[in-house]
Amino acid sequence: MATTDLVLEGGGAKLPGLIGALQSLTAAGYDFHRIAGTSAGAIVGALSAAGLSADRLAQRVLELDFSEFEDLSPVFRFTPWLGKVQGLLFHKGMYLGDTLHDFLAEVLDGQGVRTWGDLKLTDPGSAIPPERSYRLVVIVSDVSRGRMLRLPWDYEDSLGVDADSQSVAEAVCASAASPFFFRPRSLPARPKSAGGSSVLGADGGLLSNFPVDVFDRKDAKPARWPTFGVMLSARHTPAAQWRPNTTTFQYARSLLSTMINAHDRRHIDDPSVTERTIFVDTSGHSSTDFGLSREAELDLIASGRSAGEKFLTHWDWQEWKDRFDRK
Repeated sequence: MATTDLVLEGGGAKLPGLIGALQSLTAAGYDFHRIAGTSAGAIVGALSAAGLSADRLAQRVLELDFSEFEDLSPVFRFTPWLGKVQGLLFHKGMYLGDTLHDFLAEVLDGQGVRTWGDLKLTDPGSAIPPERSYRLVVIVSDVSRGRMLRLPWDYEDSLGVDADSQSVAEAVCASAASPFFFRPRSLPARPKSAGGSSVLGADGGLLSNFPVDVFDRKDAKPARWPTFGVMLSARHTPAAQWRPNTTTFQYARSLLSTMINAHDRRHIDDPSVTERTIFVDTSGHSSTDFGLSREAELDLIASGRSAGEKFLTHWDWQEWKDRFDRK
């Protein structure tokens, strides 16, 4: 069994593509030591870190009706449009996010995982301090203070609370709270550390949708094993990414895309990152299309599995170290 750390990009409803990539890696004999993720990557990462196999993950996803995650208050059962407007105007997001939370809490609980203390990891050979030794890290945007949170790492220093007592499902839901789509989540904090008794946690993709360097060693010692990344997009050339921006709508889309992706672009432009990243082609699928058909889910899973298998045909850990591991 080969060991790897794993970093999963966010991508909303394109989540099944991540699972397909995990299937290809586990079929090739890889075991995931630690996993980091944003949004959809946080969801898949949490379930995998809790012990669900890639095949079981695929099964659970195919059993889901993704449209149920677009949850509104029962008051608006017959006027969903009004519920969406009310959510946007008064609660910062159209959908409650409670269905996603309940799903995650149930599945994690079935694996014996409720709080971050259940995901502690004993890893004496790691360059990461013992107090940050967990099987999972999720990226959350703290919109109350305009900063990025790496949970559970930043609970103590940034929020002033004990990480081991905090809910994993709540942190993952915060990471997946797409702006104006899902309501942000309230994360507990101490006023002395955070300035208030809570902060609003929203989509981690606003600040880092692909935190691929989160587990990279920074202690001048060689890496023990690789960190693989999984991105929910085909590998593009600079020319393919150019946009005309001839209309206001196109310009607005480009602004949002720039805000979400610019932080991570420096990684994607680095050959040492692209050579260890699985690029899943999810063209034709939208990150906010939660009305996925079973055919679309199967297509995304197959695309992820195919991308992983293609990656593994040319991956060579020793060659990568010789070229890029300059520590």
